[in-house]
Amino acid sequence: MSYVWENKITDYYYTNPELDTVAVLWTDEEDVTREHYIKIDETDEQWRDFITEVPYEYINARTEARHDDHRELFKLAFRNYAARPDVNLLPAPGEDEPPIVVDSDKVPLHRTIFDFMTRFDNTDAELKEELFKLKLKIFEEETVKNSKSADKFKNAKTFIRKAENPIDVLLGYMVFTAGAELEIAETEKFEVLGVHLPTK
Repeated sequence: MSYVWENKITDYYYTNPELDTVAVLWTDEEDVTREHYIKIDETDEQWRDFITEVPYEYINARTEARHDDHRELFKLAFRNYAARPDVNLLPAPGEDEPPIVVDSDKVPLHRTIFDFMTRFDNTDAELKEELFKLKLKIFEEETVKNSKSADKFKNAKTFIRKAENPIDVLLGYMVFTAGAELEIAETEKFEVLGVHLPTK
């Protein structure tokens, strides 16, 4: 059934930080562009047909490019907004800690990484964007892309997709690189009870 998508797809990208849903823009016979959402499910025929036309690495690259475009538009809009003389850009009263800086030449890299890992705020849109980029980067790694189809690696990918902080993302990555094991609850719902790291 892969012919359903053949020569019709105009765009595609992940729609959520869990990287488990893809938006597909496609053009019908009347030249109308339509949007369709597909849940990632290796057992679903529709997903298998789509991934035959568009491999994972293409989805990753397109999603990253789309985020770069949106980030540039946001920066431009913010510069225009900040240039207005009537705008007060002072920090909010009562702020104890300075914000985490994720893109600055003035902050040492080790400090930025440590702050990102230990002070991650899931309500900060910029940090959530960086977490999303970290997940994309991990899914582009050869050890992850070329991993076997064992449950261990499928579970690790799901764990990374669902992770809400960078430490969990990296723990999931260690299943592929350091022999870590996920302990999964014996229930229908996917729930990780712990990550076990090998001792050396």
